[in-house]
Amino acid sequence: MTGPTLVLVHGAWHGARSWDPLLPFLGEEGLRTLAVQLPGVGRAPGRHDLAGHSAFLRAELENLTGPLVVCGHSYGGAVVTQAVSGLDSGPGDGLGDGLGDGLGGRVRRLVYVAAFMLEVGESCVDAAVPAPVPPEPHLTSVAEGDYLTVSEEAATHMFYGDCDPALARAAVASLTPEHLMTVGSPVTEAAWHTIPSTYVVCENDQALSPVAQARMAGRATRTLSLDSSHSPMLSRPRELAAILAEAAGNGG
Repeated sequence: MTGPTLVLVHGAWHGARSWDPLLPFLGEEGLRTLAVQLPGVGRAPGRHDLAGHSAFLRAELENLTGPLVVCGHSYGGAVVTQAVSGLDSGPGDGLGDGLGDGLGGRVRRLVYVAAFMLEVGESCVDAAVPAPVPPEPHLTSVAEGDYLTVSEEAATHMFYGDCDPALARAAVASLTPEHLMTVGSPVTEAAWHTIPSTYVVCENDQALSPVAQARMAGRATRTLSLDSSHSPMLSRPRELAAILAEAAGNGG
């Protein structure tokens, strides 16, 4: 496999396994990939908030070699926005060891898939307006102490409306609580100001409204769309893989 490494960053409540249905199609496209597992309950150790997730992702990126394309899904977009901005922004040659050769310069492109492409001072909660209106009040996330949880029924509605039922059930079974200070914390830096970006709007999304997505997509270098729910890695994996391959191969 040649070209940059595609780094995949999952959204809230999810983990690295959420990308599994997509990986065979990325392999067919000849992409070298890494799906990052962010800290959280039942996930990797570390701080469970946006700052902790961003620091964790920075460390993961710094341990990789060669050029990179970094893709965030949903809340993962906020993590990518903050984490890549916190890296050395010197001119990397794409050939170094990833430890001080200018990692900011090695990140060729950011990709946001139904994701939070936030401006400095903006949080996911701020950017999610207008929020989708669920058909029933209980079909949304619920605060339990310092964490947000989603029931099986709510998750199926919000994330997997057009997914194969077996894939949706497997995805729901792997969900974990997410700390309030993930979606509630603003970013302090925004990598997309200096790095080319692609935004993929999911037109039938019941978790992050297409209207909110389109507003954030206006910040991107390029905007594309998929006729999908919030989780095109499950419902439209071949189409999403083609988009990611294009972004990684020729700048998208």
